[in-house]
Amino acid sequence: MKNMIFNTLTLLFVSLFSFNANAQTSKEEASLLKMWDEVWQAYETGNEAKMWSYYTENACEVYPDGSSICGAKAIREGYEMFKTMMEGTPTWSMTKPTVTFLGSDVALLISDVTSDVKLKGGQQIGGKSKFATVVHKVNGQWLIAFDSQTPVIPMPDAGK
Repeated sequence: MKNMIFNTLTLLFVSLFSFNANAQTSKEEASLLKMWDEVWQAYETGNEAKMWSYYTENACEVYPDGSSICGAKAIREGYEMFKTMMEGTPTWSMTKPTVTFLGSDVALLISDVTSDVKLKGGQQIGGKSKFATVVHKVNGQWLIAFDSQTPVIPMPDAGK
């Protein structure tokens, strides 16, 4: 009888702990998705100061052409230079990102993105890609520490 009571109490404790951990993960995921929406809304409305406020000072990016850059200031400068190469405003559409927690204060967000960017001179770049972002919680706020956009390139069918 003692074992049965002990096992029941142990199971109850484990269940409550699991429920609390899942509720916390759900809360953090909602917080991350809210941050993600705010970043993209800031971009889409041209509020670049707000957009950049979501980047850590030592953030890094890897671009579709394979180049990389680190430091929020350098990323902003690269973005300003890229804007001088564009004709008009690029369009972006993306899916809700999947969230994978790598720890209590680090997460990976992955989203499917379709972009249409026209460069001066008529060249068009963009298309389908995967956008991966690593975020880190700093003083209670999720900030972007790394992002990368990888073009989706269809692979040949292995059976042919």
